[in-house]
Amino acid sequence: MYELSLISLIALCLVSFIGVPHGSFDGAVAALLGYKSKKQFLLFIFLYTIISIVVVIFWIYFPIIALLIFLFMSIIHFGLCDWSYLNIKNYKWLITLTHGMNIIFGIIYFHREEAFKIFSFLSNENFNFFQNYLYIAYSIYLALAIIYFYCSFKEKKMRWGILEMALILIIASQIDPLTGFALYFCFVHTTKHVRAVLKNTNKYIDNKNFVLKSTAIFTLLTWLGGCAAIIYLSNNLSFSESFIKTIFIGLAALTLPHMTLIDFFYRKKFN
Repeated sequence: MYELSLISLIALCLVSFIGVPHGSFDGAVAALLGYKSKKQFLLFIFLYTIISIVVVIFWIYFPIIALLIFLFMSIIHFGLCDWSYLNIKNYKWLITLTHGMNIIFGIIYFHREEAFKIFSFLSNENFNFFQNYLYIAYSIYLALAIIYFYCSFKEKKMRWGILEMALILIIASQIDPLTGFALYFCFVHTTKHVRAVLKNTNKYIDNKNFVLKSTAIFTLLTWLGGCAAIIYLSNNLSFSESFIKTIFIGLAALTLPHMTLIDFFYRKKFN
C-alpha cells in the first residue's frame, strides 16, 4: 500500500488544479495552428481524445514500458519548453536534454528510494532493477552539464539557465519528490508555457471568448475525468493510491497529444 503524506497530497492537488489545466490551452493552440472551423476543431478534439485513451490502455498492458516512455517524454517536453523560453536558436538539444534531465534525474538522485517506490507502484512491478543503470543517466547528464557550462561563456542567456537549474536542484534536495515535482511543474513549466501561449493568442486570435471558453471547458472535463478515475480506482485501492495513479497516468495520457501539438507543430510556427 502506498500512502501520501499531507504535504505530498497538497502537492498533487497543486498539480491537479494548476499544472494539469495548462494543457487546457491546447484548444487555443489548435486554433493558432489553423483548426478554426467547427468541423476542424471537433476533429482535433476527437484525435486528442483517442490518443489519450490509447495511452491509458497501453499503460494498463505495458506499465513498465509506458512509464519509461513517459519519463523520456517528460525530459524532452520540459527541456524544449525551457529552450524555447530562453529564446536561443543555437544549442537546441544541448539545452533541451540538460534542462529536462536536470529536473527528472535531480529528483531521482536526491530521493532515489522514494522515487523508485513511486515508480514501482505506478508500474505495478518492481522497478528497482533500473537503479543499476542510473549511473549511465547521471554520466550523460554530467557530460551535458559540463558542455552547457562551457557554452554559456559564448551564449550569455544560458547563464540564466545554469542559475535556474541550480535553484531547482537545491529546492529538490530539500523537499520530498512529489512536492519538488509539483513546484517545478506548476510554477516553472506551467508558468513558461501559459505565458508563451497567451502572448500568441492575444496577438493572433481575435475571439478572446473562444480562448477562455475552450480552456475552461477542457479544464472542467479534465477534472471530471480525474474524479471519475479516482472513484473507479477507489474500489480496489486506497484514496492515496487512486489519486497518485490518476495524476501520473492521466499526465502521461495528456502529455503525448499535448507534446505532439506543442513540440512538433506549435514550436515550429512560433519559435
